[in-house]
Amino acid sequence: MAERCKLCSNLVIDEDEPRGTGLHGAPYVSYLEESHKNGCRFCGYLLQIQHLFGTFVRWNFIGESYSGYCDRPTFESLKISDPTCPTPRGERILVRPFQVWHKSLEIYREHSGLPSPFGIPIAVGERADSASTWAFLQDCLTWCATHASCAQEGPLRLLPTRLLHLESSAGVVSLVETKPGDAMPYVALSHCWGGDLPVKLTTANYEFFQRGLPRGCLPNTFQDAVTVALRFDIAYIWIDALCIIQDDPGDWATEAAQMANVYSNAHFTISAASSKDGSISFLKQQRTMPLVLGLEDDTGLHSPPEQLLARKRLETGIHSYGKVFDATLDPTDLRGWIMQEKVLSRRTMIFSSEEVQWECQKARVCECSGTTSWDSDADQQMHGRASQEPRKASHGPASLETLRSSPEQRHESWYMLVSDYTLRSLTKETDKLVAFSGMASKFSSYDKSAYYAGIWESSLPAGLCWYVYQHHRVQRLLPQSYIAPSFSWASVKGNVDTLPAASGDSTWAVNDLSVNVALATADPHGAVHSGSITLNGVLMTGEMRYNSSWVGVRVNRKSGNAGAYTVSFKGTVEFMSNQESPQFYHDCELVPRGGADANGAATVARSVEASPTSWGPSMVYLLPLCVAGSTTSGGGGMYGLVLGRRSGGSSFERLGLFPFSFDFEEFQGSVGMSAYQERIWAFFAAGTPQVVVIE
Repeated sequence: MAERCKLCSNLVIDEDEPRGTGLHGAPYVSYLEESHKNGCRFCGYLLQIQHLFGTFVRWNFIGESYSGYCDRPTFESLKISDPTCPTPRGERILVRPFQVWHKSLEIYREHSGLPSPFGIPIAVGERADSASTWAFLQDCLTWCATHASCAQEGPLRLLPTRLLHLESSAGVVSLVETKPGDAMPYVALSHCWGGDLPVKLTTANYEFFQRGLPRGCLPNTFQDAVTVALRFDIAYIWIDALCIIQDDPGDWATEAAQMANVYSNAHFTISAASSKDGSISFLKQQRTMPLVLGLEDDTGLHSPPEQLLARKRLETGIHSYGKVFDATLDPTDLRGWIMQEKVLSRRTMIFSSEEVQWECQKARVCECSGTTSWDSDADQQMHGRASQEPRKASHGPASLETLRSSPEQRHESWYMLVSDYTLRSLTKETDKLVAFSGMASKFSSYDKSAYYAGIWESSLPAGLCWYVYQHHRVQRLLPQSYIAPSFSWASVKGNVDTLPAASGDSTWAVNDLSVNVALATADPHGAVHSGSITLNGVLMTGEMRYNSSWVGVRVNRKSGNAGAYTVSFKGTVEFMSNQESPQFYHDCELVPRGGADANGAATVARSVEASPTSWGPSMVYLLPLCVAGSTTSGGGGMYGLVLGRRSGGSSFERLGLFPFSFDFEEFQGSVGMSAYQERIWAFFAAGTPQVVVIE
């Protein structure tokens, strides 16, 4: 048995104790070198694998802010933590730089079922068309067939309008039109267009597609998808570029409205996650193979030494951590259209750049870990997400299960999906609502209320409490084209999150809501021409200023300058806490607009261009939405919409969300409900009750 230092010896698995808790802590390189000289082979392995970490960002705390710079990690910051994947196949040691979660290594054995701290992961082949990958996918399909939640709900009642028939022996792909009563199984492809495709369905080549075209004429991504379908004996496939007439706006609108059915009825969906465009073969991309460290025998059973391997911890898909700003992503994780394709599918084969992953309504597994149930204890430890709120970009088929729950949980799930979706990009910004219509269509089968350009009637007025997440990688400019009325999150760019809805002692400060939306097509969940929301509330006047040199919320994404918008409202300052820097979440870039009301007073408007310089004061308005109070602590707060008056003065447009707290410190612990209510009424007395129309 190989000699080990005291710390490394503590890593050996004992039959009674699954694993010791020994850590290298933060060993200096000199320690590892000295330990290796004294005979510890494992310390020698750690010295071998430094280059596998690659470059990462090291953060320094300077004054009141963090600054980051790229650096090579050293073992001054190395730590060996507890294994994160206990499975029937063994355990794995995880090695990572201290305080850098997503840059880590796995050290493991290649085979053998003997107890070992190194674990026995399933092999990941050199390419996605390796025999081990096909075997993994076949196991997933076989396993999924036992899941009641993944079964087709009744007979296949609705096929796509068109499918591609795959003639394996002739190597021909032909377009077929389905008929009522047809029930052949098909698969669907989810992929990145990456620009214009050399082959797509048009009115001119429609008949040629029906006669059939050689498989070799298809882009590489499409050829690979055909290979996968035929591998599992499926003779039909749906590919958007080849099954929707691309130069027929009417056909495109009709088929786009059917996305929920196309993907939910497919036998499985093929996600070409690693292909940035149609020219990339996701089956033939070479994967990074593990580093062979040497031969090791630490079992104590005098067995022959076995090969010890090290590889970077996989970071794509279900292995990525944190917000997608900082995670390792495949190209499909960045695209807006693809999100609903993934969520609406009953089961998905995800051909990631590092391995193949599988998602269905019961399981979420990968090649490197095998078929582990999504809701199992092992999965919770491996992915750290099974019982937690799904991270952004993690939503899959099981996300739809939450729609069957209570209305509160259902709407919370909806806005988590919105938050994920708004992180992604669209080639055509006018597709904002269309590319999410499949999600809305599915949601409507559980929530029967009306849908208004991304907002559900059953969630009003809570559905108005959205804001654009402040992050340096979020573009904050207004779309160039009209997408939705300003009260909808679809009207702006950037990642949208929501504040919690009113609860407990909270009270909504608006009532008698009515909404009108003019649809652009026959799809009730698709694009809109216009819209407005009318409500009764209290409107307060105030002022807004912008200074490009102020420290605060970063704006002006186009030029990269920092700056801040600040707001103040007449008659309310004595009631508000933190008046030096009240928080204001602006929806997009804002600019002054002259002559917005009958008296010619200047107000503020949304802008498609960045604010070029400092300006203000300009008139804005505050519409309180929700008043939250506590009779025990004497504190309270409010969510309010900041509005700008539109030209002509008869309506308003939303500028942002303004949450703030009331300053009730003098009442804490010594007042009754009457004094508390008096202060609330005094606050509202500074405004004017009126009907407000937001367009």
